[in-house]
Amino acid sequence: MTSDPNMPAPSFIQRAKDFADRLWNADDQTLRWMLGVLVIVLACFNFVRDLNNPNHAFWDESYYLTTTQRYEEGKAQYASHPPLGFMFMDAGVKAGKLLGINKNIDTHFLGDVKKIDSRVVPKGYDFTPIRMPSALFAVISALLFYLIILRLNGEAFEAFVFSLLFVFENAYIVHFRAAHLDSYQFTFTLGSILVWLYTFGREPKRPLLTYAAFGLLCGLSFMVKVNSLVMLLLGTLSLGRALWIDHSRPNWLRQFWRGTSVAGAFLAVVALLFTLHVVFNPNAPDTSTKAGARDNNAMGQVYRDYLAHKRGLSPAVVWDATVGYYKYMKYDFTGEVKTEPNGSQPVLWPFMAKAITYRWDFDGKKTAYTHMVGNPVNWGLGIVGIVGAAVLISRRRFDRKETADAEARAMDFDRLEALFAMFMFFWVFHIYLGIHRVMYIYHYFIGLALSYLLVTLCFRIVARQVPLVAKHRFGILCGLSILIAVSYLFYAPLTYHQSMTKAECNLRNIPVTLVVCQPAKKKPVPLPVKPSAELNKS
Repeated sequence: MTSDPNMPAPSFIQRAKDFADRLWNADDQTLRWMLGVLVIVLACFNFVRDLNNPNHAFWDESYYLTTTQRYEEGKAQYASHPPLGFMFMDAGVKAGKLLGINKNIDTHFLGDVKKIDSRVVPKGYDFTPIRMPSALFAVISALLFYLIILRLNGEAFEAFVFSLLFVFENAYIVHFRAAHLDSYQFTFTLGSILVWLYTFGREPKRPLLTYAAFGLLCGLSFMVKVNSLVMLLLGTLSLGRALWIDHSRPNWLRQFWRGTSVAGAFLAVVALLFTLHVVFNPNAPDTSTKAGARDNNAMGQVYRDYLAHKRGLSPAVVWDATVGYYKYMKYDFTGEVKTEPNGSQPVLWPFMAKAITYRWDFDGKKTAYTHMVGNPVNWGLGIVGIVGAAVLISRRRFDRKETADAEARAMDFDRLEALFAMFMFFWVFHIYLGIHRVMYIYHYFIGLALSYLLVTLCFRIVARQVPLVAKHRFGILCGLSILIAVSYLFYAPLTYHQSMTKAECNLRNIPVTLVVCQPAKKKPVPLPVKPSAELNKS
């Protein structure tokens, strides 16, 4: 059919309506793909843009720039966290130099210390290469988050809307756009959750391979930051549930081998990455520098002999290097302070306590912030998810009515209980850690994601049980998406280091104070200083 040339061209609004109509009436598989691509596009826009702003190191970047510099030079070293995240940062820096970024800038001195003052970063240094890997992993996380929710509820539009809890989460954006470790840890953790969903309450097609993939992803996450070790509990829940249902001896043996595959894959990836750490850094530390002397003092003699070319690479060398790395981390956290102005109490984390101003720059008129504040709408929904899960789980014990969809309903509740148990274990574990060392709000990121998954399941269960919610489901989801996006945009200037007047900053403190607007006080005008010649005359 040909179009009539005399007919006027459709307006932009009409074309948009036609596209929306085709999208809404598309088959489920097409809709899943299209919305998945849209999640990636939105994540790229939010996480990957303008990475060189601010053009200064902030928060833990002051440590990680120095660690990455030593990696670039192949110097053996230890750090406060396992080495995988630094490997990604090093890959970003080297890729940047292949593209000519920072190629002619001398950064050698950065590796002489464990922490730098952000003011001593070389002039003209571009932070994009070292921050880019973290931002790209955040995009992968967005896709994984979408796939997890799609696995939980099976409905593309609902999965898309609840994926916005990640895509438009200001706290994730500000932290994952920086040269920090959390984005890598978060990606592997989400990967492990997605694989876990294929093991919980169902028989995987290739059980040993599936459980091994879960162990591998947990190992990768652990090799970025060790606190994600708690995620192994998810695998334990799957194995325990299978044993609870079937107590037979063959099933015990079957679950034993599956547990062994988890542990084997976990240990294998840990051993492999520590081996790569040794291989990638064959040069002895420079003991004339503070960082080199500190690393050298923590190294065992076998590892030192390898670095001095007195012996070749062997399991004994890798073991000695790994033991030294563990001792270094243990010592580093033993000396950790228990309280600090930016520290927060884990018991208050679900209430966003407390946001951290990573950096602020005042140009005389306006102030630009890099402020790790979350999206209040998202965090509020997270609390609803936690409380709602507790209420629904309690009610389940008293509601034994048989329904047509009893099997699907039971699976929803089983997953809700497992994720709620995982959240509580994660939360309580970090409350315990908070007794021994200072904790920060970003240590809650995995728990926050779990609370978002609880929101998703609670909505699904309530929509099944309450006809009014089911009837207006589409409108509720559209309203949520608008609220999430508007809240994100409102706090975006704090996320992206955008300049604001003090009045604009104070507007973000209604109704709850989330940021201390700077400068807090006007600095007194300094008295004129006499030239030295006049002082001498006096």
